[in-house]
Amino acid sequence: MICALWACTANVGGSDSSADDSATRDPAAPNADPLAGCASGCHGAGASNAPPRSNAGAIETTVIGVGAHQAHLGASPAWHQKIACADCHVVPDRVDAPGHIDSDGKAEVTFSARAGGSAARWDGATCTTTCHGQTAWGATSPAPTWTRVDGTQSTCGSCHGAPPPPPHPAGTNCATCHPTMEQNALTFRDPASHINGIVDVVSPAAGDCTSCHGSATSSAPPKDLSGNTAATVATVGAHQAHLATSTWHHAVVCSSCHVVPKAVDAPGHIDGDNLAEVRFDTMNPLGVYTKANATCTTLYCHGDGRGSNGTIPFTATGALACNDCHGTHGPGMSGEHTLHLVLGLRCSSCHADVIDRDMTILKPDLHVNGVHEVKMAKGTWDPATKKCSDTGCHFTLRW
Repeated sequence: MICALWACTANVGGSDSSADDSATRDPAAPNADPLAGCASGCHGAGASNAPPRSNAGAIETTVIGVGAHQAHLGASPAWHQKIACADCHVVPDRVDAPGHIDSDGKAEVTFSARAGGSAARWDGATCTTTCHGQTAWGATSPAPTWTRVDGTQSTCGSCHGAPPPPPHPAGTNCATCHPTMEQNALTFRDPASHINGIVDVVSPAAGDCTSCHGSATSSAPPKDLSGNTAATVATVGAHQAHLATSTWHHAVVCSSCHVVPKAVDAPGHIDGDNLAEVRFDTMNPLGVYTKANATCTTLYCHGDGRGSNGTIPFTATGALACNDCHGTHGPGMSGEHTLHLVLGLRCSSCHADVIDRDMTILKPDLHVNGVHEVKMAKGTWDPATKKCSDTGCHFTLRW
């Protein structure tokens, strides 16, 4: 007799009661017609082979042979993928299949890979499966009691926190990162996409990084993972001051200061600290970011132009002046800067491509770019020997 849909759910983990469904109880007569459905024989009813009814005829969910069968197998669940009988049971292909109608009178519980495989457990009263989450994810009911079907073990928070604890970002609008959710509601656009073994997250490759941080025009804060927008917060800081189009400095890109993940699950991304991995590029080979005080040190880009000697808090606000990084009157600057500035020469006298006589940066890409851009109105500069020639001011002299 072939019963391909037999649920094999009679007496999951034990008998219905001390009096019913004992191991010696004679089973109900098998189906006369193998195509009529297993439910017309020993268990199940109507269009479902799963209880209610149990082998003993019980229909109460508090009976272990009934329990949460229909809560799992409902045709149109509002919040999870439909569970298949084979996710939790060995489904026999015939009445006399091994383990079916055997001496213990119990269903054979063997979880599928989707439910956790060999790591999943049934102890006769509770289930521990991947589909019911983990305590580490903030779950309040990761091992639900099979016979408690009152909704208390299937709320948002039962299987994982709402939201889960760090490193998961904070925030209650799940749709920000999970496209299968409705905006600002714990409602699923597609219930079949929930508890299906796949974490549906917007794809950074599609330009969707802004669903977790940043704005419609930029992946960088503001906002940060917690929704902060103030530059005085370390996770917001001077991101936009660096990344916005500048009239006075070389363009800064995300990879200048960060490891930029190529996938949501890339190493270091969404890890235990909820902080970006700061790694400076070759322009700042000695650069260090200290999280404790949100300060960048040993930087070229905030130094005096002579090496990696700049320091600045990432949360500093306000515009920077020329002398915030290098002096405008000579002290601390290289070579004969002091002498030339005392004599009244302007920066534009030797750096004509970069700045004009009014101290306006002409070409931002040539400023703070790691190169000493020298162009004089008259004469030549040899960077190898550091000598000026034919300037009209003096003969060839070493800087």
